[in-house]
Amino acid sequence: MNIGKLYQVKKFYWMIYPSKDVAAHAAVTATVAVDSAAAVARLFSARYSERVNCNVSYIFPNNIFVLLEQDGEFIRILSANGEVGWIYLTELYKNDIEEMNQ
Repeated sequence: MNIGKLYQVKKFYWMIYPSKDVAAHAAVTATVAVDSAAAVARLFSARYSERVNCNVSYIFPNNIFVLLEQDGEFIRILSANGEVGWIYLTELYKNDIEEMNQ
């Protein structure tokens, strides 16, 4: 992945965590990608937000984002809705995100 490039999510709902630490905690305790309805993603983000006492949002299929930073399996993004946060992107799910032609 390349910093400053535009990417699109293909199939999954991705949680956007407010910090790399929260994303790392989620990687150990929760699902990182939800292959389901938007209602499940909303519920997960709301419940996890309560659990870690901060805002956890999500992006959904066909949504785009700009890659701001990458640290191993953690990527910091700017979503199409203006949200900045971290996604935990394991090798297993990398194919769900593709670079867009700008």
